[in-house]
Amino acid sequence: MSEMNLPDKGPERGSYHSELPDYAEENQVGSGTSGAGREGSELLRWIARGVLLLMLILLTPPLYHAAKEWRSDMLLGEAEKAFSIGDNAMAIGLLKQSLALSPGSLSVQHAVELYNARSGDQPSMNKLLDRMRSRKSDPGELLGIAELEIASVHPEVVKEALGALPSKLNDEQSLRRTLAEASLMAQGGDFTKAAETCLSRTSSFSTASAFRLKVQAALYLLAANSDEGPRNAVALLMQVMKNNGKISLTAWRLLAKIVLTPSQGSTGLLSPDEISLLIKSLDKLPGHTFLDSLTAADLDIVQDPTGKQKVVERLKSTCLLTSRSEMLEFARWMNARGFQKDIIEVAGSERPLKDTDWLLIVLDAETLLGNWKEVARMLDSPAGAGIPDAVRHLFLARVALMNNDQNRAEDEWRNVGQALHLEKAETLAYIARYEEQIEAYERAARTYREMADREGATKIPGLIGLIRCQSRNAPAVQLIPMYEELVATAPSMADAQGDLAYLKLLANEDIPEAAAIAQKLLSDQPDNLSRISVAALGRLRSGDPKGALLLYREKIINWPAAPEPWKVVRVAVLRGNGDLHAAEALLSSINTSSLRPEEGELIYAKAN
Repeated sequence: MSEMNLPDKGPERGSYHSELPDYAEENQVGSGTSGAGREGSELLRWIARGVLLLMLILLTPPLYHAAKEWRSDMLLGEAEKAFSIGDNAMAIGLLKQSLALSPGSLSVQHAVELYNARSGDQPSMNKLLDRMRSRKSDPGELLGIAELEIASVHPEVVKEALGALPSKLNDEQSLRRTLAEASLMAQGGDFTKAAETCLSRTSSFSTASAFRLKVQAALYLLAANSDEGPRNAVALLMQVMKNNGKISLTAWRLLAKIVLTPSQGSTGLLSPDEISLLIKSLDKLPGHTFLDSLTAADLDIVQDPTGKQKVVERLKSTCLLTSRSEMLEFARWMNARGFQKDIIEVAGSERPLKDTDWLLIVLDAETLLGNWKEVARMLDSPAGAGIPDAVRHLFLARVALMNNDQNRAEDEWRNVGQALHLEKAETLAYIARYEEQIEAYERAARTYREMADREGATKIPGLIGLIRCQSRNAPAVQLIPMYEELVATAPSMADAQGDLAYLKLLANEDIPEAAAIAQKLLSDQPDNLSRISVAALGRLRSGDPKGALLLYREKIINWPAAPEPWKVVRVAVLRGNGDLHAAEALLSSINTSSLRPEEGELIYAKAN
């Protein structure tokens, strides 16, 4: 192409060009052919431009397609990362973007299969396993399989997937492999080793990845049955939080949870100075939200319960500058903490009458304050017209009850029930929570049953709520069908499997199968008191009282603080082994009025 614009000096042009200083001038000397030369040169330039344009036209679609493929692969990588840390909402959004950019891509199709498998689609899972066993899976897919099977408690498949990984992985993939290996150890009950695995490899990673490992190690140390574990976990989380990096906010939230909802034996892990540091550090952490600010307010109240009104007043002054959704969150936060009068003040007189969301929150506050006439008046407001029918009848039932109008209340409760099947899932959840809050457990159970009967996201919360609404001393045989339905819907829910096994063992149903399940769950969590107790009951029901007693050996258990059912099993095991004195001593600490009928029968059963 460049040669087209060079002057024609004959065959010696290349050899003597540097020795001819007047070469350009000679070509400018007028001649009879100069006009034709210029026209030819101009024609060549137009041809060159045409060729360039044609090349652009031909190359643009492949380049555009390649750019889309590249962007799609980038989004897939981000989606895999989000799935690995449990941010499913972010992961699904990224996966959808990748699918929109490159729907025909094989890697995208494989990622969709992995997502479907995460959602419980067995045919997709079978495809993934077939591809893995044919050595056709890439590292990202293998790690996805491992993470999925960890959640499903299939350690043999996890090991198979991890074993198929190549030796060379990038930083993110190596991090996911380490986290998966540690998770396997934790599932086997060795939380301390899982934490050590995470911590021992931090030097091999970037700072951000090392901090992710430290946060995971802290979680394992909190779960470990050791005196120093929780304190070491707090030290790790404080280190990560002070770094002010991407993972620092996660560490902050875990520390706040330790303070606000301490598990047994974890109270007092943070000093007052450390709690103050938590409160002051939030504004420096990237990504913090208004909800985090409310959590910091909770920490403030823990520090000084007498100053909680000052905390609320400070938040009230700042929330005026926030969005509507944040103001609503603040109002809900106040409602849960007993600041009903402040809710009404923040809402003002106009918002509840024009905005249905505000109306529902203020109605909650007014009912807790007992302002039933105001509740009735607000239901007739323009915003009241936007309230779902079942919710409207719910509040009207409460008003009638408070006004001692029993007939009207029953009519309204009946209206609530008749409207449930027409309501959206979020409305059902609101009604069920409200009914449970006012201790109308039978009515709440009816609403949860409606949720459970629907396929989709409401089924599991509906079943769990339905079970929660049953009386503590309800017969085991009454609960078994509910738990069977829950386990069938969520087979990976180990706690539900354990509860079902316990209930069946109590009721003397399917003893061999229930005992085997209890033993399997115990092998996964050998230091968990509920797992020990159910496995012990399984051995006792199977005619092995000595084997049942062995499960408690060398276990440090605070029996006075233990749940009543596990005391019952312990008493039965002691009696089964002839230790009547120890059995009677423990029996004296049990509140027998709260026992299920089958537990009462078990505790007073004659020793073998």
